[in-house]
Amino acid sequence: MPSHAANPRGFFESAPLAIAHDELLALAGTSWLDWRQLDQQRMNSKATEPCRQKIKQLLIEEFGDEPLIVIKDPRTCRFVPFMSSILDEMNVSPVALLPVRNPLEVAYSLHRRDKITLPESLLLWLRHVLEAEYHSRHMPRYILSYEGFLGDWRKHMDRAAEKTGVVWPAQSDHADVKIEQFLTTDLYHERSTLEDVRNHPDVTSLVRETYQILTAIAAGDEDNGLLAQLDIMRTRFDEACETFSVAMATEELAVAQLRGELSARGTETEQVRQENSKLASFLEQQSVEIRGLADERDALVGTRDTLIAERDALVNTQASLIAERDVLVDAQASLIAERDALVDAQASLIAERDALVDAHASLIAERDALLRDMNCIANERDALLTSRSWRLTAPLRLIGGLFARG
Repeated sequence: MPSHAANPRGFFESAPLAIAHDELLALAGTSWLDWRQLDQQRMNSKATEPCRQKIKQLLIEEFGDEPLIVIKDPRTCRFVPFMSSILDEMNVSPVALLPVRNPLEVAYSLHRRDKITLPESLLLWLRHVLEAEYHSRHMPRYILSYEGFLGDWRKHMDRAAEKTGVVWPAQSDHADVKIEQFLTTDLYHERSTLEDVRNHPDVTSLVRETYQILTAIAAGDEDNGLLAQLDIMRTRFDEACETFSVAMATEELAVAQLRGELSARGTETEQVRQENSKLASFLEQQSVEIRGLADERDALVGTRDTLIAERDALVNTQASLIAERDVLVDAQASLIAERDALVDAQASLIAERDALVDAHASLIAERDALLRDMNCIANERDALLTSRSWRLTAPLRLIGGLFARG
């Protein structure tokens, strides 16, 4: 179970098992808030069989084949025989550790956490401790003082092992430190003394005497005399429950109906409160918007005359624009016709362009051929000029030679 403000360090209870236990109590026609005697016929009827199998499966899933397990849930005080039969089917040998806490402290804690009245909380305490004590007599057990356990947990864990035969796992110094850090008294909020139990007007003789007997057992050893006294307490409580159960059932039904009405009215009140809050937010938002609109209005009033003047100018030019529009419409028709003609002309031009491209390619080829021919002619011309020059200069060279010899 997750922790919350009432128990910030957590509960160390299995949430799936607690839910299954609530379902079991509901099938038996009760709940964890019911202080009356459990109907054993309904608890062991066919209607609870699916819940039995579910709890058994959850135990397997939660703990597997661990050699030592701990099941912590105050609900099981009400149906110890039912749980014992499940553990017997699983070949698990149970032992019971029963911490005894001052009933006023329990009642104050339940009132602080769940707003349960002190008399009702005390009846719940009485039912749980009497049932747990009686139905655990057949198994190894250890009854200890809650306050004493917080004061010296090592002593009580050693005595628990001695009384039940359980062998605790090897304990390291690190584990001891963690236990010391957890078992502090800073969360021990509700504190009452035995004298408070004796004098408090809401504590009945049944609660007072039961607490005194259990305190005596926790302080020493169990004996048949103390257990016989607890049997008397349980019988008196059961007889009182039987005597007043019908009247209490009628009263609880009326209270449940009243709580339902109050819950409905509380829901309506909360809805109205939320609507009022929304309206207040809406009004505030509207006020802001109104202030903004007022500023915009002032600005609009300032520009209204300008807009009127612009409107008059626009009206005057509207006629001109209409005339221009008509001209443009006519021009548009002409342009459309021209566009269509241009489209046709474009197609012709594209065809001409393609023909010109082909002709251009042919001309380039002819030009290249002409250039080659011209190069050949130029070469021939240069050769002829060279030959002609040689023939003209040869006689002159001969005459020059003659003169040189003379």
